[in-house]
Amino acid sequence: MKILLHSHFPAGHALPMHAVAQALVRKGHTVHWLTSPTHAKRAAQAPVNVRPEFHATKDTYSIDQPLEKKGETGLLDGDYSRLQGRVLAQVEDYRRVLREIGDIDVLVVDVMPYGAQAMYELGEIPRWVSLGVIPMYTSGADAPLATSGQAPPTSYLGRCVNAFHQWTQQNLTLPYSLAPVVNKQRRQLGLADLPRGQPLESYWYSPFLHIQASSSALEFDQTPATKTGVAFVGPLFAQDSTDNPDHVPHAWDVIVAHPRVIGITQGTFTMNPTSLIIPAIKALSEDKQNLLVVVSPYERDIREQIDVPSNVLIKEWLPYDFLLPQIRLFVTNGGYGSITQALYHKVPLLCAGQTEDKKDTAARVAWAGAGIDLKTDSPSVEQVKQAAEEILGDERYLARAAELGEELKALGGADEAARLLEEFAKQE
Repeated sequence: MKILLHSHFPAGHALPMHAVAQALVRKGHTVHWLTSPTHAKRAAQAPVNVRPEFHATKDTYSIDQPLEKKGETGLLDGDYSRLQGRVLAQVEDYRRVLREIGDIDVLVVDVMPYGAQAMYELGEIPRWVSLGVIPMYTSGADAPLATSGQAPPTSYLGRCVNAFHQWTQQNLTLPYSLAPVVNKQRRQLGLADLPRGQPLESYWYSPFLHIQASSSALEFDQTPATKTGVAFVGPLFAQDSTDNPDHVPHAWDVIVAHPRVIGITQGTFTMNPTSLIIPAIKALSEDKQNLLVVVSPYERDIREQIDVPSNVLIKEWLPYDFLLPQIRLFVTNGGYGSITQALYHKVPLLCAGQTEDKKDTAARVAWAGAGIDLKTDSPSVEQVKQAAEEILGDERYLARAAELGEELKALGGADEAARLLEEFAKQE
């Protein structure tokens, strides 16, 4: 097959797509990966036997670059004006790559798939697939709204209120806020307006196949209201770090030998260490049974603000496939990829993140019984301490994380995503 993959610029989107690309190349397919030019080095450093052909976005990057500089993703902030020009930019980037590589068997995109839908309607690509690397949002009466940070309602009244919010979103918010911005660009391409009153899923996911990098248990056991086929494949990551001795981090023997390691991170975007990392260090370093491994590029800032105890190691970067199997608890601001990978390795979670989709990811962890959601970006030292003590002292969190880990591993990850794409391409 010849496959074109397009991922949004943040690392949390590019890394899962890159894992799928490697799995497809390993199977012998020709894979072209279109994403931000900031990921060119990452693509070039992949082993030759799994390296996709890299293509940098140009028109789309002109829209993404200001977001990247501000540390924003342009997703789930309710500012649909950010979509101005994006559909046309996506189409132009797709057309440019297709002129270089010729016809493809399938296009895979992760978020904001308006250009993919337009290209399909124009007859310039075959059917396309969406890849979910953030929480899956659906429009059922029990489905919480995006960025609500809520779990499904448990009472009749709650269900009625939630159903009203869903109706409002489907019939007022999306048709009068999102659709006009997209439709203006569709008209420039000679396409009709989007149908009025269509559910959220029709804006976000392929009508043919949606692959979600998680499990049903982490998505409230819900499915889209549309006819979209959904396949859960678990987290998507390339498992090659532990096979490469050059990747072994300094002081790794100390981490492996320690009986209770706690990982702490704030992901790739919300990086100010004062919000979570420093409170977590203060809360958890007092117990000398703990070895804290902090993953952050701001070691200097951390050391300027606090005296770092001897049982705290700070690393600018660590491969998750090294770190996660060694830890007993993961303290994080709740990025979807890091959460699903932690659970894949059977690690319970302490979540403290409220920006964009992070509150929704944390709500899923708490609903599934695999951790605690502090419902704040900036927890106090006492909040972190109490929550960590509860998780470490209650084997039910570890047991539930282990159950979810077994389920996630069984789903197949990037290899299963590649298999699904092979099967999809064979269908008429």
